[in-house]
Amino acid sequence: MKNWIVNTYKLSRLFIIEQIREPLALFWSLIAPPLLFVFLNLDSLSTNTASPEWYEAQASWYLSYLALSVTLFGFSMYLVGRRESGFMKSFIQGKKAKMLFLSSQINASLVLSFSYFVIFIFLTTTAFGVNSIGALTSLAFPFMIIMITFIWSAQFISVLPITFTNANSGISIVFMTMLIFSIAGLKANIPTLSYLNLFNPLSIATKFMSGNGVHAVESIGTISLLIALGGIGAVRMRTNPIWSRQ
Repeated sequence: MKNWIVNTYKLSRLFIIEQIREPLALFWSLIAPPLLFVFLNLDSLSTNTASPEWYEAQASWYLSYLALSVTLFGFSMYLVGRRESGFMKSFIQGKKAKMLFLSSQINASLVLSFSYFVIFIFLTTTAFGVNSIGALTSLAFPFMIIMITFIWSAQFISVLPITFTNANSGISIVFMTMLIFSIAGLKANIPTLSYLNLFNPLSIATKFMSGNGVHAVESIGTISLLIALGGIGAVRMRTNPIWSRQ
């Protein structure tokens, strides 16, 4: 047990350092969300109308976006990348090795995402004069629930027989689709769009983060499906690169 903890810690630390060295991922996950939040809410900043309730309602979408971007462009892409580079085939043999690898990769993504979360909270609350500790206390738990759910479900990508290039294209399309539908749903009150967003993980996460709860059958079904897909990914993860079969 002690060796497992030590090995998980060492591997998680290695994965964290590796992800920090990716400037593009760092920009979209660390810099872009607080900048967007400030720029898109300059009217409240200039009129000094920000309140804790207003802040939490506004920050919910940005934090959900943060969780989704870390999951898709961090965790998911790294799973496929390590497989296609031959890392998994060379170093991951047996169930224990798979569990160690997945646990370390999940730990790394959770640590990084929570670090981004804390930085986002402190930067944006400072800019709008909202109590940072209060916002952290209120939003930390729902953010981590969302992050864990997203990362767990993203394990499913390790089952798919796709190359790194195909994974990058597919993830970008999925991410942009969820992003567009979610933003459109916030800006326009269209019944069809509102219904489609009941299946949109980003919209579901935003609703949960804002404290409104998730009660729609469609949304609960989507969450259940994501959890089930994550279980399949954890059990049936591919370790052999797809390119080697082509």
